[in-house]
Amino acid sequence: MSYELKFIEHFRNVPVFSLSDINQIIKNRIYAKKFIKKMIREGEAFKIKRGLYTLYKDPLLVSTFIRKPSYLSGVSALSFHRAISQIPKDVFCATSGKPYSLNFNGKIRYFNSRYFFGYKMEDYENFKVPVADNEKAIIDSIGITPLHIIEEALEEIEEEKMIFYLKKIKKSEVVKRIGYFLEKKGLNVYDKLKKHVNYKYIILDPLGNKKGKRNKKWRLIINS
Repeated sequence: MSYELKFIEHFRNVPVFSLSDINQIIKNRIYAKKFIKKMIREGEAFKIKRGLYTLYKDPLLVSTFIRKPSYLSGVSALSFHRAISQIPKDVFCATSGKPYSLNFNGKIRYFNSRYFFGYKMEDYENFKVPVADNEKAIIDSIGITPLHIIEEALEEIEEEKMIFYLKKIKKSEVVKRIGYFLEKKGLNVYDKLKKHVNYKYIILDPLGNKKGKRNKKWRLIINS
């Protein structure tokens, strides 16, 4: 079997691989470098960044394999679950590490999350990819995506799961914003969440302007 066929046969089952991985097939490191450059030139492989490659063009597929641990979240997860109609231009992933972004057929954005839960492995393009559920994806979106974009996804949530997540996080800024939208949706959630609602006023959408009418119940400035 030629190196080309052996290479493709092996790495089509691996979304992302390194030069060291190639070196396991081609023992000569200098030739391994020349070989991957040739494969990229011929369009058989793609460079993600220095020393990291893939046989796939799909940034959503490779995103969580580039940086670990990470999971698909925000509008990317909501779009994956078809909870929103808008198709995001960028791919968003939560990571326990530092924020980071790179360009690979678009931009892949990694944002830090202190709350690393609320995701599971989902089938995508014959691979298993970690994806946030709708509830966690909405929570992760605050401060990253304008809230009016994700408001649509509230129609697809499980109320009790969302309440459980908010109580687990215990962060007043998150509880107040999500609680307001849940109530706006017609759900009676205030009594379940009021323990985590402090008296400090904050703006509803961190990405919006600073002015708006005050909501005394949720201690929010409604700026969207």
